[in-house]
Amino acid sequence: MKKIFASAIAVILLASCQMDFYSSDTMTSTQLSSNAAAAIYTTDGVYSLFKDNLAYYGQSGGESGNFYVRHYFQLTELRGDNVCVSGVSSDPFCQAYRYEDENTSKNIYYTWWISYKIINAANSNIDGLKDGGSKQLLGENYFFRAIAHFNLVNLFARPYSCGRDNPGVVLHVGNDEDVIKRATVGEVYDAVVEDLKSAIACMSDASAKARGDKGYVSLEAAKALLARVYLYMEKNEECIEICNDLLGDDPASHLITGDELHDYPTHTYNSPETIWCVRHINPDDNAGQASIGSMYMRIGGGWGEHYWNDELIELFQRYPEDKRFNAYFVMEGLTDDGKVMLCFPFRNKDNNDFCVTNVVHGVTKKANTESYNITFKGKNYVAEPETQNGYTRYYINGVDFSDWSTGAGKRTPVYIRPDVNTNEGMREGLYVRYYNTKFSGQDGDNMLTSPVFLRWGEVVLNRAEALAKTPGREADALKDVNVIRRRAGLPDEAMFSTTDMHGYASALDVVLDERRMELCFEGHRMFDVFRNRRSLDRRYVGYHPWGLVEYTDPKIALEIPADELNSSHIQSNR
Repeated sequence: MKKIFASAIAVILLASCQMDFYSSDTMTSTQLSSNAAAAIYTTDGVYSLFKDNLAYYGQSGGESGNFYVRHYFQLTELRGDNVCVSGVSSDPFCQAYRYEDENTSKNIYYTWWISYKIINAANSNIDGLKDGGSKQLLGENYFFRAIAHFNLVNLFARPYSCGRDNPGVVLHVGNDEDVIKRATVGEVYDAVVEDLKSAIACMSDASAKARGDKGYVSLEAAKALLARVYLYMEKNEECIEICNDLLGDDPASHLITGDELHDYPTHTYNSPETIWCVRHINPDDNAGQASIGSMYMRIGGGWGEHYWNDELIELFQRYPEDKRFNAYFVMEGLTDDGKVMLCFPFRNKDNNDFCVTNVVHGVTKKANTESYNITFKGKNYVAEPETQNGYTRYYINGVDFSDWSTGAGKRTPVYIRPDVNTNEGMREGLYVRYYNTKFSGQDGDNMLTSPVFLRWGEVVLNRAEALAKTPGREADALKDVNVIRRRAGLPDEAMFSTTDMHGYASALDVVLDERRMELCFEGHRMFDVFRNRRSLDRRYVGYHPWGLVEYTDPKIALEIPADELNSSHIQSNR
């Protein structure tokens, strides 16, 4: 940690919030506790660190795409199973997506470096405010220190559920710059809990008052993050208790309507759905083609290299009424002739570790059946329906075009998609690209939003998961799931009960699929799979190795940056 901690504790630059920020390390404790304006500016400066493009140690200027929020949402979501990356890229997200991350890549070193700058700035503010300063500002800084440590330990270490004593990250609580000892996962989590309890106590004080829009940390934000931490620690009773406190008797009252979901990314910063987001202001915070949205959205000037995984689309397509699907995606180049195309994974013969999409256009159902006849590479096949978890899936039995399975049970999943107009100038391949809109549309710009870290839909599902893991509370867990599904506009027959699980084996399986749909692309999926000690199934189309990633695999933890290893006695986590 010497490279980090030997540098200024909080170099906070004027960037996005259009105000002059004082560096925390230039202010004495007396000044911060007695000068309300100074304390506000140094605290607001920490907010800017989540979105500013700063020069990494030794650089002459900020490197393109180096933003905490961009790296965080890519490192979390692209390592799950929601996203299909279309091909090789010079951007380091590609290595992380393939679980081939390198500890010299900018997304690795910048995330580590800027996280400790956030922590150090919060430490300085806490030291200056804890004896007589603003309770609200003190609480906000405890929150900053908590979420930065929490995100670090989840990215660079094994899940808490895999063992408290596994190596974590450096725990830096206070202004002792010589502390370079790597704490255990359990020690980091315990410190995060204590910081969030302190934040809650501060912001519960009668003198504390939430500031501004949802870009500012509130009492509800500290409680919501603590509920997530307890869930990850498998402290289910504690998670349920704090969620009960947040949600009251009517959890649905905290949610925006299904019809409002479509417009949600355009104003997350003042939406009732948001608990805390990183507020972006146009044009100062508009990163354009380096933004999160640029990777997900081609329309409007983006790269559009990150698509929906077919299996995620299948979850949504069980019910055409699902307003989330229509709110979260956009397609281009469709026909209107009522025909469909059949898509399926096909092994790339030039590189044996990933699959591409192959398609057959203009398909109609076989007469008097629910099956589809197709001709592919001169041979005839039948895509046959099969009921799974209450809805229809299609397979070509007896053949595996991905060429990875063997034996009598091999088959190819087939996805029924709207057909595309081959004259619309679509990219090569001529299949539907499902663009994710969750990071688009603020101020009419498809490259801009204020990324959400905490929202009410997650709180409901946090409680649902904790209830599903509590013996005898499965029915209550399904009630919470149904709150989310009703908001999505699903019909009564789509609701769950202990007597009608729609083919699911357990309430926990129901909750995890609902979390996958509701929270897709928001950085939860990888953590949800591995902390529940499950395998991540990456047997789907995309530029990644075809196979399972086990929760026991050391590579699920990111490599600690090379600069850190070279300048301290910390050892790699691999």
